[in-house]
Amino acid sequence: MNKKFNILILGSEGFIGSNAVEYFLAKGFSVYSADIVLKQEKDYILINPERSDFSTIFIQHQFDACINATGAANVQLSFEYPSIDYILNTANVFEILNSIREHNPSCKFMNLSSAAVYGNPVELPINENSMLKPLSPYGRHKMYSEQICSEFYEYFGVQTISARIFSAYGRGLKKQLFWDLYKKVEAADKEIEVFGTGKETRDFIYIRDILSALECILFNSKFDGSAINVASGIETTIKNAVEIFVKAYKKNIEVKFGGNPKIGDPLNWRADISLLNSFGFQAEFSLERGINDYCKWLQEGRLL
Repeated sequence: MNKKFNILILGSEGFIGSNAVEYFLAKGFSVYSADIVLKQEKDYILINPERSDFSTIFIQHQFDACINATGAANVQLSFEYPSIDYILNTANVFEILNSIREHNPSCKFMNLSSAAVYGNPVELPINENSMLKPLSPYGRHKMYSEQICSEFYEYFGVQTISARIFSAYGRGLKKQLFWDLYKKVEAADKEIEVFGTGKETRDFIYIRDILSALECILFNSKFDGSAINVASGIETTIKNAVEIFVKAYKKNIEVKFGGNPKIGDPLNWRADISLLNSFGFQAEFSLERGINDYCKWLQEGRLL
């Protein structure tokens, strides 16, 4: 791949961001990273968490593409701290795009959005034209960020696209379903309890497939202010996903479901990924393969 193609990964220390840096470097791109974590590394840019100045980044460097992996990604905490969630998931997107508009207008901007913008869909699979009806401040703020991307494309000609990522998981993720299962399994002797009924469904996508999808979007989409689903296209019950995890983690334990869903969580998800497939994307990781790899990472980390 052309090493002169410069990519900026904002939020490079997070789950998707850190994996994206590794992925695109391995592909031969010139990768710059930026986050609020203090460290000394080549092509790393420190962002002030109290007063983020994105303009300086685009004044000092010129990028071909910027992948925005910043922001909060916790539905429940968005109810407790809506103002923080709004700043991280919405206001910062405006500031980044305005900096690009002023100082690096040729830079393509990829906004990592979420399937949370859909809420509980009327029908499955969910396509990009399905109704947006978020169930949480998090989902609504992601929806706002998509609208800001459309605004900057339509009014200012900045090339933008939003990737609506469904249920992401994989090495490096320390939250959500599989991480919670790991902590509960480690702490329990015979039995654990999980939220919901187990009948709820999700469209899980492994981190390596997410990054492959982002690459396909980066070089094949129009960047016309629109949004695109990033998912496996396969619907799986939470009960089935939990069973796969427990088997992969190799611990004999009984799982019970409490029956109470988490606030802001949808009931059923399955994405229509026809548009993503048209860009050349094909998922490589089945849920079984992905969970086995995740469990291997968990067990490796525990032994260190």
